[in-house]
Order: sequence, then structure tokens, then C-alpha cells
Amino acid sequence: MTNPTTTLQQILKFCQLILALLWFYQGLVPKLIFQVADEQYVWQQLNVPLAYIGGLISLSGIAEMIFGSLFLFITHKYLHYLSIFSLIGLFMFVLFIYPNQIYQAFNPVVMNIAMISLSIIALCCIRTLQNAKPE
Repeated sequence: MTNPTTTLQQILKFCQLILALLWFYQGLVPKLIFQVADEQYVWQQLNVPLAYIGGLISLSGIAEMIFGSLFLFITHKYLHYLSIFSLIGLFMFVLFIYPNQIYQAFNPVVMNIAMISLSIIALCCIRTLQNAKPE
């Protein structure tokens, strides 16, 4: 039978890995590889000159990839809090400038809820493992 502490550690590692992959993907595919129109639209709504938009999309993609990579090396509650608050902030920003995005087939609601949920599960695991008595 598996030790409960080992199970919690496995759940935590799984959450960390999936969050890393999702953040990395969100930075790589729509921002660095394809620079999708939706990403350009966001920067246009901020009145950024067209000449800078491509570079800013790339920079934001790199930032998301770096942030995602942190989940592979750091297991700390503040990283998850930062992820949760970032996802909420980004969602509210998208809701404000691009409200029709929330009812499209592929929308940020689903991804954000899933990622926030993984961070909440990870936070529960971190708290429980910190409070666990050594055997």
C-alpha cells in the first residue's frame, strides 16, 4: 500500500508538471510560433504601435515559458499564488477588451479554471506535506 505522503508528493509533482506544460505551451504556440491574431488584437487594444506588437508578443511568450519552467524547479506556495492571481488578472483583462472571447468554442475560461484548480490542489498538497509529522 502506498504511503499517503508519497501519494501527495506524486499529486503535487503531477500538478507542477501539467502547469509547467500549460504555461510553456501558452507562451510557445500562440505567441512565438504562430503569433495568432487574437494576441495581436490584445496589443492593438492597448494602442501599441504596430511596429512593436510582434516583439511584445514574443516577449510575453518568452515570459510565460520562463514562468512555466519555474514549476519544474520550484515547489512553493507563492509560485501558485502568483499563477492564480495572474490567471485571474489576465482573464479579467481579456474579459474587458475582448468579451466575446469567453463564449467561443476554445476560450480562456476553461483553461484558466483548469490551471487555477491545479494550483489549488498543489497548494493543498504543499500545506498538508508541510504539516505532516515525520514518520
